[in-house]
Amino acid sequence: MRAIIISDSKEYMARMRRALAGLLPEIEVTEHDPDQIGKPSAEFDWSFYDLLLIEDRLNGAESGLAWLASFRLHAKLPPTILIAESDDSFIQGKVGEMGATEYVLRSDLDDDKLRTLVDKFGVGEAKPEKPKSLTQLNFEHDSEIIRKLAETSDSDTDGYKFVRLIGQGAQSRVYLAERIRDQQTLVLKLLDLEDIADPSFVQRFAREAELIAGIDSPYVIKFYDHGFTPSYGYIAVEFFTRGDLKQRIENGVSTEEALIYALNIGYGLEAIHSLDIVHRDVKPGNIMFRGDDSIALCDFGISKHLGDSWDLTKTGAVIGTLSYLSPEQGLGHKVDPRTDLYGLGMVLFEMLTGDKAFHATSPGALVYQHLYAEVPELPKDQAVYQPIIDKLLAKDPNDRYQTASELVVNLEPHCN
Repeated sequence: MRAIIISDSKEYMARMRRALAGLLPEIEVTEHDPDQIGKPSAEFDWSFYDLLLIEDRLNGAESGLAWLASFRLHAKLPPTILIAESDDSFIQGKVGEMGATEYVLRSDLDDDKLRTLVDKFGVGEAKPEKPKSLTQLNFEHDSEIIRKLAETSDSDTDGYKFVRLIGQGAQSRVYLAERIRDQQTLVLKLLDLEDIADPSFVQRFAREAELIAGIDSPYVIKFYDHGFTPSYGYIAVEFFTRGDLKQRIENGVSTEEALIYALNIGYGLEAIHSLDIVHRDVKPGNIMFRGDDSIALCDFGISKHLGDSWDLTKTGAVIGTLSYLSPEQGLGHKVDPRTDLYGLGMVLFEMLTGDKAFHATSPGALVYQHLYAEVPELPKDQAVYQPIIDKLLAKDPNDRYQTASELVVNLEPHCN
């Protein structure tokens, strides 16, 4: 039996792992810290697990419920326990609409309650053995993949040298690697194809590569290479040595820096919007810094090309990070480039004040604030930038800047 726990608290994950081991001595438990590993990607193999436990508040304010809705778009989830910090009728109602999913208060999830849910889900019942996952393969296997990439190097494909593992999922691993021909350090994402039954996983992987490959801007993550063999696929992108904007904000960002960062993000949005790509997840954690302190927009895992009829999501789904979610995303409506401008508005407000624009005691209440709350005011010494914030955070997309270029024109005078 296998279970996965998604929580920001290592202590809580360890406690739940011990509780599950007490009920099912043979169980294997994966502890997934979203702050360290991030959100499981679209190709994550949920069929590898018999039970999922996920908290309703992740990375400070992100919604476990929204994550579940996103996961369910791509795969059938195992029986799931959504663990809530406090009663929330909105979350409880949404969970009630999901099959094989239970809503439980954290304070109520003791050993007896866990046993009841395990018995209800039939987690302890004997089942056919699952195929071996990539997470079980050793580093020698992974190094062999890197070696084969080097051997197949030709005019179209670069060779790579394994450096170290920096992240993993049930079907993929992410490495710090070196390109052999010029010793360029980069990030190499490998997708194991042998255990993937659903071809849409491979399509999503290829689509992510295609989106990044088509962008040529210093304000967007650099794409180096991608390809497939009969056994695996890979994407090679640049490695960032100076962390992300989330870390910068935690340490304090000056007003001057905030405006320059926002302007550079605007340049990045100009570049992707000119290609009809909407990022859909503009947030500090997706803004990275290079060694020369230049910044780049990253993580196109949930991005959409407006010309595509095929999409990873569907109308009615809540897609994005809760604290930076536009009203139209909160309603599950269609998005366009103005959605990204709302996200940038949330980021700019946070950079200027050191605090998020909206706070709430539950994910549902936070979505409500995006939909209906007044735009918060900046401190008096920053009041000159309030019109920019007001326009970026307008509830109606028609009241926002209509293009990233329009925003850039308004920001540039403040950055000189």
